[in-house]
Amino acid sequence: MKIQNDSLKQSGKKRKKKNLGRSARSFVLFTACTCSAVVLAAGIRTADYNGRNKVYAASGTEDEILSSQSGEVNALPTGIAGVVSGINSTASQKKSVQRIGTSCEQVMVGQRIKVIEDSVAEFDVSSSMENKINDFDEKTTALAQSARMMSDEDYDTLLHIVEAEAGTEDIKGRVLVANVIMNRIKNDEFPDTVTEVVWQRIDGVPQFSPTYDGRIYEVSITDETKEAVRQVLEGVDYSEGALFFIQKSEAEEHNVSWFEKDLQRLFKYGVHEFYKYPDSQDSSAES
Repeated sequence: MKIQNDSLKQSGKKRKKKNLGRSARSFVLFTACTCSAVVLAAGIRTADYNGRNKVYAASGTEDEILSSQSGEVNALPTGIAGVVSGINSTASQKKSVQRIGTSCEQVMVGQRIKVIEDSVAEFDVSSSMENKINDFDEKTTALAQSARMMSDEDYDTLLHIVEAEAGTEDIKGRVLVANVIMNRIKNDEFPDTVTEVVWQRIDGVPQFSPTYDGRIYEVSITDETKEAVRQVLEGVDYSEGALFFIQKSEAEEHNVSWFEKDLQRLFKYGVHEFYKYPDSQDSSAES
């Protein structure tokens, strides 16, 4: 039995030595492989090959790309500098960009270059269009210069008197009534505001019948009247200088007689006939 035990002990010692030898060889082999890999990677990183081992993703002209391939390579910027570089290299109007790969990768020399053309069409204003634009600007300027400013009270009064006097007329008929109001404001014989002109009394006689019979308070302002007043305030004038108008079918006889005797008739439109002072009196009033 003792002999057998000694034999077993010796066999166990041999197996342990054998296993230890195998482990040592495996460790040496692993270490050698690891070192070889590190040396190989370092060699690849440090090898120069005349500066042609790396080509960074590039964007720019063909000359810039060729210079980078000849060894003048600038490292790709990172962080905020990289963002700014990317924005600056983005295609803009009327600009072609030659680009290799994506914006953040190393690529192989000789990779196909893609040319990006900006597709934004150029806005070309022809001479005829330019003339139309200039004409439109001139008309807009003329309207702006002829536009009249007034208070809210005057504007409201103008709407009501036009509606009361010409509510059954078309746009032009309403414009004519408003023209008469505005012509009176410009004439020295009459007050200087819409409200004063509309409510004026001469020798106790109202100048506009709706202020006498109360119709000016009863009307509802329509869109047609608002449009007519808007046109007048922008300079539209069909009146030929008229300062008076009358609807003879609704007027008292002595008023009709005064119009025909003391005023100069201009024209009739709709239900109204339009008058102004005779030329001699008109000239003296303007002077």
